[in-house]
Formats: sequence, C-alpha cells, structure tokens
Amino acid sequence: MKHGKKVKILETFEQVSPYLEQVLSFADTNKSALGFLPNTTFNEQAFRRRLWIAACEQSDEFLGYLLFGGRFPSIKIFQIFICPETRRKGVASTLVKRLVEFGETNSYLTISSRVAADIAANTFWERVGFQLVRQEPGGKAGSRKINIRVRDLDTPSLLKAMAFERPLPSTGLQDLRFHPGPISKSPIYVLDLNVFFDVVKDRLHRTQAALLIQAGLNHQIRVCVTPEFSEELERHTEAGRSDPILEFAREIPTLPRIESAEVERLLPELQALVFPQRLSIGKDADKMQSDLVHLAYCIHHRATGFVTREKAILSVSDQLEQNYFLEVLSTADLLQASEIADTHSLSVRAAYAQRTVSMASASEREREEVEQFLLAIGVAPDAVPTVWSPGASGSLRRRITIRSGDGLIGIASWDSASRFKRDIELYLYVDEQTAEAERVIDHVLETVLRDSGPFESRTILLRTSPEQTLTRATALQRGFVRSYPHTNKEPLTSLTKFSFRGIITKDNWRLLVDDFGKLTGLRLPQALPTLDEFQNTGVTIENPKGEPISILKLFDFETLVSPALILCPKRTGLIVPIRACFARDLFEKAHYQMDLFPAREAILHVEKAYFRFPRKIKLFECGLPVLFYLSGKGGGTKEVIGCARVTYSEVLSVDQVNVPLRRQGVLSREELLQISDPSDNIHVFTFDNFNLFPERIPFRFLRDSSLITKANLVTVEPLSADHITRLCKRGFGLEDIA
Repeated sequence: MKHGKKVKILETFEQVSPYLEQVLSFADTNKSALGFLPNTTFNEQAFRRRLWIAACEQSDEFLGYLLFGGRFPSIKIFQIFICPETRRKGVASTLVKRLVEFGETNSYLTISSRVAADIAANTFWERVGFQLVRQEPGGKAGSRKINIRVRDLDTPSLLKAMAFERPLPSTGLQDLRFHPGPISKSPIYVLDLNVFFDVVKDRLHRTQAALLIQAGLNHQIRVCVTPEFSEELERHTEAGRSDPILEFAREIPTLPRIESAEVERLLPELQALVFPQRLSIGKDADKMQSDLVHLAYCIHHRATGFVTREKAILSVSDQLEQNYFLEVLSTADLLQASEIADTHSLSVRAAYAQRTVSMASASEREREEVEQFLLAIGVAPDAVPTVWSPGASGSLRRRITIRSGDGLIGIASWDSASRFKRDIELYLYVDEQTAEAERVIDHVLETVLRDSGPFESRTILLRTSPEQTLTRATALQRGFVRSYPHTNKEPLTSLTKFSFRGIITKDNWRLLVDDFGKLTGLRLPQALPTLDEFQNTGVTIENPKGEPISILKLFDFETLVSPALILCPKRTGLIVPIRACFARDLFEKAHYQMDLFPAREAILHVEKAYFRFPRKIKLFECGLPVLFYLSGKGGGTKEVIGCARVTYSEVLSVDQVNVPLRRQGVLSREELLQISDPSDNIHVFTFDNFNLFPERIPFRFLRDSSLITKANLVTVEPLSADHITRLCKRGFGLEDIA
C-alpha cells in the first residue's frame, strides 16, 4: 500500500481478539454510516472467522476491519470500516479482494452489501465490482434509501476464459462454459423465390410457407432474401408495367449487397457441387446462376439456413452444411410440427406444511399483482414488461404464477417450444425467504426442461436476480453452467443449460453431437463412448479449435444434457415395481384420471426419493438407469410408465430418514414403519431425470418378450443393456410391439 505501509489481514480469533475493543469503539461511534449491531455479533463472528482485521504488517497498527456473514451460497457484508488516517490507501480494496478470494475458494456465488444511498462510499463499491440491483427504504421512518449491491463470484471450478492456456482439461461439470457468442440470437433464414411464390400465388405449399413468414413477423426468426431475389423478379417483369408482387418483394428485409468478386469466387465451387452434370444453356442457365448467387450470399453472410424447394440444392444439403456451415431446408423440414407430448403439466397442486402450493398458467387479470411482486423483489421497472411479456400470436410465452395458499410467492416465464427457436430465455423470480422456495424452484426448472418434444435439443438461458442465490445454486446442481460474458466488465450472472429430452443411444448420438455443436459452440466425439470409456476416461468436450477443454464422466455428462438418459453400450439397469398410491405422489400423470385433491409435496421435487423394504439393495448403484413399473396392487395399471436415473442408495433407520432426505422424501414416520424391516430399517434410493413414456409398456409385452423373469415383477429385477435399451425405445415409440 501507499506510504510504505504493507497491509496484512488477520482472520483467526486468536489474531483478531486483541483488536476487538477498538472494533467495538469504531462501530459505536459510526452507527450512522455502518448501522447498529449488538456487541455479541462481533464476538460471535470473530469466533467464526467472519471478523477480519486489516493491520500494518510492520507495526501491527490497526487500520480497519471487515465484518461479514450470510448463508451459503451468498456472503453478506455487514460492515467495513477503515480508520480515517489510512483511507484512500487501498486498505478497503485489499479486504474486499481477500473476501472475493475466500468466496471463490469456497464456491460461494455472490457477495452482497447494503449501502446507504446518500453516502460517498457508493463510489468505492462500484469501483470494486458491486452492482446496484435495487433500493429499499431504511430506518424506522423509511426516509433513507438503502442500496443493495451485489458482486457475482467466479468460483475456481469455472474456467476463467476459453482462451487461457491450461495444462490439462478440467474434469468437472462446472468447469465447462458455453460458447461466448450471443445466447439469444434469432436464426436467420433466407427465402428462395419458389417459397415466396407459394404464398403470393396460393400454391400447394402455401400454408407451410406462410407459417414461415409469420414466424418472422413474430420475431421468432429473421426471414430475409438476397438482392438476387428482387433482381430475378425484375428480369421476369415486363418493362414499364406495375407489378404488385415485385413491389411486395422489395419490402422484404434484404441481405446487404456484397462485392461481385466475392460472388464470382464462390460460384465455380458451388456449381461443381450443386449442378455438376448440367450444361449452362438458355433459361436453365439463368435459373442455375440465380440459385448459385442465392447460396453465395447466404454463405458470405453466415445465414442460418436457405429455404428452398429446388431439388438439386436440397440433394446436396449435407455437403453444403459440412463445407459452408449452411443449412438447406424445405419448408416441410422447417415446419414439421413439433409434437410435444403432454407429459408435464404447467399446473400442479401439492400439499406442503398444511398449505397448498399451486402453480398455474397465468392470466392477464393477474398482471398488476405480478408486476407489484416483481418490483418488490428487486426487478427494475423498465425490465418488468420484458419479464412478463405474453409474446405474440404464433409465439406465445409460457407464464406461470406460484402461490402458497392465496399469496403470490413466485413467477416464471419462458419461450414456448418452437420449431424455429431453440434458445430459450427463462425468467424465474421466487421469494426465497418462504419455506416452499426450494420445492418451487425444483419444480419450475423440471417443468421447463420437459417443455419440449422427445428428442429435441434446446439451450435455456436463466434470467434471475443476482440475489436469487438459491435459484442459481439449484440450477447449477441441475446441469446449468456459466455463460461467457461478452465483455470483461460484464458480471458472470448468466447460467445456461443444454437440454435433450428422451434417450440417447448409438442410433441418435450423431443428432446430439450436431445439436450440441450448433447450440453451444463446443464439440463432442463422433462416436458414443462405451460404458467402460465413460467410466475410465469420460467424454472429452472440445472448443471450436479442437482443443480439449473438459472431460466429464457419465454421471456429470448426463446431468449436463438432462433430462436425457444415456444408454451407451454395456449400460445395464433395473426395473422397479411401484404401487399406485406411491406413484401418485412421485409422478405427474402416473394415472390417467385427474386427481381431485392436492398431491404430496414430493411431486414438486426434481430429485425424488422412493422408500422400500430392504431387499436386493446391492442391485442399486448410483447412476444406474431405472424403469418404473406401476404394479397391479391398489388399482395400478400393470405397465412401465417411465425411466429415470438412480442418484443415491442406502439403508437407513426410520429415524435417520427425514434429516438427510428432507428435500427428496415426504413419507411420515408411521408410513415408513409400515414398509421397514423388523429392525426399523428401510431402503431408500433417490432418482432424477425422470421421463414419462409417451407409450406405456404393458405387462403382457414384458412377459411375452421374455424381458422379465417368471417372478412377474414382485420385486426389483436387473435388466441387461439390450433389454433396457429396447424397453426405453418402446416407451418412446421407437419400437413396435412384438
């Protein structure tokens, strides 16, 4: 520091205790700036190593102190004080820098500070990276405003930047970070003239082409044409004659004109690829030339895709994508209906602590209440319309309100599943002080991950307040990873999730690889690793340059792409019978009938616990795929209803269950005793990544296909890799009944 004094930071109680009297004296005489705290707080925090002293390294002179606390994963600064004679000499910055190091080393997500709006210290907090996120009234009269400032932490398990040199690739899920490009970009599709004519001339493919243009008007995608588009029309329009079609075409957004030399450079190689056998004679030559110019413009401007019905271009679509990263599609390809199986409702009611927690699609009459909730939780007024935007016709947004009893405790909104847009923005704000917050956050994240059709890939960008630490911590556990900031000054608050719903086998691995590359900018191996490769090495993820940046074992990789279930070669599984009464509390739509009463709170959990008599417990291993069979006891339908992944398995006494499994299981002690052994022990396994099968598998199929033993699923049974793959394919409609 300046003037030759070097600062040291004392953190242990033994180091700090000699300075306690000075700390209490300064705190007492500066209540107006620091706020009041009882003396016991300073002593308690000193014992917890949460009171740090800045002292002169040479003379042990007291220079200042930092008092902090909070609950993981958020650190809260209570007070920071620097002696007047040593201010503006870097002491405060040194304390804050050390606190940032402490937070990142211990995997905290944020540091927050409350600063009176009328004091000059706000300049310091801005300088050390604490952003103003909201204001609230302070003091008894509420006349003084308090600034809530937050600094987001970049924990050491996260890559600092993809360009940094690393001796070895990282090996954890949260070491991964997605491509630094803009997350919420609109795909750009360039229209060929034949697609335009389908609409204006009411031809056979008019409906598909019109939907494509409607998507552009709704801002789901960007629809445009090349300069060649209008020029081609002009060549076929009689001179001096008014043509309304041409006038309309001129109003369509057009790609910027490029130098003719660039077009001429691309034309020969494109002609060799698209029209290798054709002679350039007459009208055909003009048409061929025009098609090639369209492609050249698309390639130069890096358009997402070129939409055409020209068979010659469609026939070489794979080569165009491989050589020039340009997708070539017909309107039928792009507009193939996304059949989203109705397996996960937006509405749910669950009993929790003698209250009913409900989530339901929002209506416009709730807008005023929602807006007041968002303002109260710290959302900026100018951001509220974006958070609660309903979307437009053809691209409506999902919006849900979350209530405890009649009180609003959370809201969520996100882009509905679209055939055009696969990068989704999720806004999630929950009152994290409520007892139901954990369950609500779990359920919303699970709902959004399942709000797509089977075998569809998406990326989900989570938008929430920096103060929503529980929300962000839960998202990180569920496979969200950090996004690169666009600038060095941008806070690392964005979390992004790659999501794939369904099963991943060697048959569709290449589909996943292609989608993963397009949506994250990262590369996966071209072949699905075997179980041994996953376990002994892991799957290597590379950056666009082909450099390894992360190696993930099977469990972590499956979490990254969840709710997918990866059925790699040699991966075995289990089939577990479950009674209807328990299935109702664990799975939405386990029954075909609507339930009249609220389900138990377990329906809200993203990771659920199943309790059973301690039998065949050695079959259960962490990470093992599991199928759930709804047994015939108690009115069950005797069919396999879905697949999941085991996350934990252990035999516990009934009295041990409730504390470690509070977030996963909800059975009462009396209910647990009914299914325990004579020593009051019970087997519990937890599971996640549950996928409800669109096509349930009847017991008759299991028996007739010899997929189960003659014990008829009285208890859990192991499944070979071939059998579990076959059953999951059957559940997702990929295999016919034998």
